[in-house]
Amino acid sequence: MFIFIYSDMRSKKAISKYLVAIIIIVIIIAGVAGYSYYLSITTPKPVTLNVVVVSGWNDKTVEMAAKDFEALHPNVHFNFIETTFSNVLQKEIVAESQGNASSYDIFTWSPTMSGAIAPYVTPLGPLISQYNYNISNIPTAFLSFGGEFYNLSTKQTEIIGLPLDLSVLVLFYRTDIFGNATLANEFQAQYGVPFNPNEWTNWTEVVWAAQFIQQHHAAQYGIIVDDNPSHGLIDTYPAIFYWWYMKNSTLNGGTKGGLPPFNILFTPQLKPSFNNSAGVEALVTLKQLVQYEPPPNVLIVDYSHLQSLFGSGQAGMEIGWSGFYDAFNNPSDYPAIAGKISMALLPGGYAEAGGSFLGIAKYSAHKALAFQFLEFITSDKEAVSLYYRGGFPPDELGAIRLIASNSTYSKEWSFYTKAAQVAYANPPALPITSSELMPVLNHNIYNYLTGVTNDPYTALNTAASQWATYINQYLSK
Repeated sequence: MFIFIYSDMRSKKAISKYLVAIIIIVIIIAGVAGYSYYLSITTPKPVTLNVVVVSGWNDKTVEMAAKDFEALHPNVHFNFIETTFSNVLQKEIVAESQGNASSYDIFTWSPTMSGAIAPYVTPLGPLISQYNYNISNIPTAFLSFGGEFYNLSTKQTEIIGLPLDLSVLVLFYRTDIFGNATLANEFQAQYGVPFNPNEWTNWTEVVWAAQFIQQHHAAQYGIIVDDNPSHGLIDTYPAIFYWWYMKNSTLNGGTKGGLPPFNILFTPQLKPSFNNSAGVEALVTLKQLVQYEPPPNVLIVDYSHLQSLFGSGQAGMEIGWSGFYDAFNNPSDYPAIAGKISMALLPGGYAEAGGSFLGIAKYSAHKALAFQFLEFITSDKEAVSLYYRGGFPPDELGAIRLIASNSTYSKEWSFYTKAAQVAYANPPALPITSSELMPVLNHNIYNYLTGVTNDPYTALNTAASQWATYINQYLSK
């Protein structure tokens, strides 16, 4: 074996350079590998949140907020599952009934759907505490109607969702009619009360005004109310009934809006509250109002007609959702009434809560991230920004104050500030509301409105008897 020993210094230097180069290359390779590993453990992995929205209802607002959230969190992406209002509950329940196979993260619902969706969403209490979410920024009347659920097993009220928007059932009226001095003087002389919905104290005055408008041909219809037996009557009837309920301590038990989620159509003893003289007077009043709109056996006035009939200038008043206000004042949408409408609280100074809610699917794999999005979309800053860009009116108290301070919106939002605090005229939000309670009450009310049942006591006693059976079965589970 031969060993060559290099004595040439230049050769030794050359070898040293090669060794140094090799060592540097090894260090660089090791460094790159280490940096790649560092990136793999520090760079957030892409996450997709699957969100159910209702087309034509809350999809626009939620999707705008999602884009804002994505801009702040580039690793987060949203996939929207669009459905209809009538199908949203079934779609969400079916998905969660599959257990861990569910791929949904965020659900949406209306207040009367909250009881049915409650078993399929995540209670938010722990997340609210973890993230120090300011729940006091949400009006109590809204949170209790759709966002809270009374758990019969634990005997505790749980927060299951956060309200996305401010929508209250109020009295719309045409300012071109009610601002007419000749009509105002004649009405005042005939009935002894102002021709001003903001000053009315009872429903008799609303009936008088509807009759007066129609008699004087100021509009084709005196008033428009939702008399749809498929859904609308479960909102319209409590909106009227509350006038008697709030004055009767036997019915309300000293509460403003009853016990959530039973609300005003149950007494504190969880008995039906409407099969009595107060309920009958409310039902008779509803029938009187219906006289001044298309007959229900000719045209069932539903949610869409609340917009089309009033929006086309065919009615002088409407019991409608405040969410219509901006569209009604948009000449591109409703040129016949744009700039000629205003809103008043229901007579006696109250309203009914509405709107949509967002919650987290029970089997979501991304609960913390989903809650961060709920926190983001209901923050004052984002809620105001969404509204200015055409989204839903927010219901957060801080956001309401911010918009009310804007002179462009001060009149409308000063009204919302009041309405949000008195929106207690709410129907039950139980798991059995949509499936059992609502069909029974609506059917019996509709039969009375259309003359199938002549006696209002009979209509309400029949409904109350069935409600008592259903609620006893529900409570015994």
